[in-house]
Amino acid sequence: MAHGEHAPVAAGWQATRPHFDPEKQMRRLLLFLPLALAACSTPTMTDAPAMAPSASSALSKAGVEHSVTGSGLQDILPGFEYALEVSVHSDASGAVSGQIHVRVLDLTLFGLPAGTSELWEEPTCMRVVGNTAYIGAIVTKATDPATFPIGQPGIFWVRDGGPNGADVGHAGPSWGFDPTGLICTDTPPAGLPADAITHGNFIVR
Repeated sequence: MAHGEHAPVAAGWQATRPHFDPEKQMRRLLLFLPLALAACSTPTMTDAPAMAPSASSALSKAGVEHSVTGSGLQDILPGFEYALEVSVHSDASGAVSGQIHVRVLDLTLFGLPAGTSELWEEPTCMRVVGNTAYIGAIVTKATDPATFPIGQPGIFWVRDGGPNGADVGHAGPSWGFDPTGLICTDTPPAGLPADAITHGNFIVR
């Protein structure tokens, strides 16, 4: 889904706003939210905590087969903005390690108060096809666990546009985007949203 095709979601939220249902709105929120970032070039990212040490050295003996590294901002709609930092590696045996860090900047579109929250995820699997990576992950820490439950599985995907191209991707809970657990198979879920990633860059290898 291209950037700008989120109108049906926004429309649905607006239609129910007069009869605000917190549980229903939270499910809509989690459908779109990911799971992963920090260290963005914008001022809001400068105080983000550092990520865990890189897994590169631990994987060097086996040889890193694939990796996804980088950071960026996803300003999807007014009132829906988050930044992420990703460092995920897989070795020759397919074992994955690393971290996804998401800094939520604005969720007022979904009726939530303005403010910042963060969550951290560890990868459970990764599949790389050319310049595109698909990652399964699980939430291991959150400043707002009521919104982002510990242990919730999710996905993150990104297409590396190269040095002169735009990166696109999206993240969210598995129950919304990958209910049958196909994210790391040879038939990943179709129709994943492809929103622009700005103020940063992702490298898929």
